[in-house]
Amino acid sequence: MSQSQENFKRGCTEILALHLLCKEDLYGYQITQLFNEKSGGRFTMLEGTLYLILYKLEEAGYLSTYTELVGKKRTRKYYHIEPAGREYLKKLLAEYDEVSKGIALILDREVKADEPNK
Repeated sequence: MSQSQENFKRGCTEILALHLLCKEDLYGYQITQLFNEKSGGRFTMLEGTLYLILYKLEEAGYLSTYTELVGKKRTRKYYHIEPAGREYLKKLLAEYDEVSKGIALILDREVKADEPNK
C-alpha cells in the first residue's frame, strides 16, 4: 500500500471509528476487523495505528473506556462514544461532505476539460 493511501486512511479513521462506536461499544481489534469486513478488504489498519487515534479521542473526551474480564484472567478494553464524541462526529461528517463536494467538482471539471470539443 502506498504512503498516500496510508495517509488518506489515517485521516478517515476518526470518522469511521466514531461511526462504528455510535452503534455499539467495541474493542480495538474488533474495530479493525469491522473496517476490513465492511470495506471488503479495502480498508485495513494495524491495531497500533488505531490505538493511537482512539487514545487521542479518549484524551479529548470524545470516548470513554471500560474493561471486561474475558476468560479467567484476560481483560478486554472497550471504547464507548460520549455525547461530545457524537457532536464531534457530526462536525467531522459535515467537513467531510464539504471536502467531498469540492473534490467532486474539481474532478468533474478536469474530466470535462479533457473531453474533446463537440
